[in-house]
Amino acid sequence: MTPALETIGLHRSFGGLAAASDVSLRLERGARHALIGPNGAGKTTLLNLLSGVLAPSAGRILLDGADITTLAPDRRVRRGLVRTFQVNQLFPALTPLQSVGLAVSRRLGLDTQVWRRIGSRPAVIDQSVEVLARFGLLDVMDRPTRGLAYGKQRLLEIALAIACGPRVLLLDEPAAGVPEGERDEILAGVAALPDDVTVLLIEHDMDLVFRFARRISVLVAGRILTEGTPAEIAADPRVRAVYLGDGHA
Repeated sequence: MTPALETIGLHRSFGGLAAASDVSLRLERGARHALIGPNGAGKTTLLNLLSGVLAPSAGRILLDGADITTLAPDRRVRRGLVRTFQVNQLFPALTPLQSVGLAVSRRLGLDTQVWRRIGSRPAVIDQSVEVLARFGLLDVMDRPTRGLAYGKQRLLEIALAIACGPRVLLLDEPAAGVPEGERDEILAGVAALPDDVTVLLIEHDMDLVFRFARRISVLVAGRILTEGTPAEIAADPRVRAVYLGDGHA
């Protein structure tokens, strides 16, 4: 079966530094795949390559078997490759309902210039409410985003990505900066992602990674060190040495 997302020999250099070196990664349809590694391993660089923020120095990126290596980021989104960012990319003055409504309207090819028009379309409202409910945001859907707890803002960013209708979703550290007491909401939100959406997760919270992922790739110095199931990764002495620490169960 054609993988949902695949990289072949992906490489990116910054001067003499190889931030991604011969990275070959394969995500099957519906995968729950995590990418972990120490700081500076090149994880976000790889997501920037996949999403089109950066162009590779060499190698190829395939989405559903089609070569998207040179496509602009917005064209990748239209083809179903969507990402979140380490730092929220939100509309602080809008409510979650308005924000998700804009994303749904764009996906449906409707005018997104005036919220009054969006709000008058039952299909947009219904789909927006459905997405917000999936991520536990109904109780704050009419509050300005700037006033939401940070964990809720992180959930809203994932909700916005889902509202775009992705086939492949790239999550860049969704729990980054989220207080300990709000992390269970992030885990619940990630667990609520649709089964037919292929997910690649970058995250430093190992509890979230090991509870979510069915396969894990370990990136070190821009290269894939190893890949396997969570149990295989946890038991690998090389991984413990470079990232997890020998005390990880």
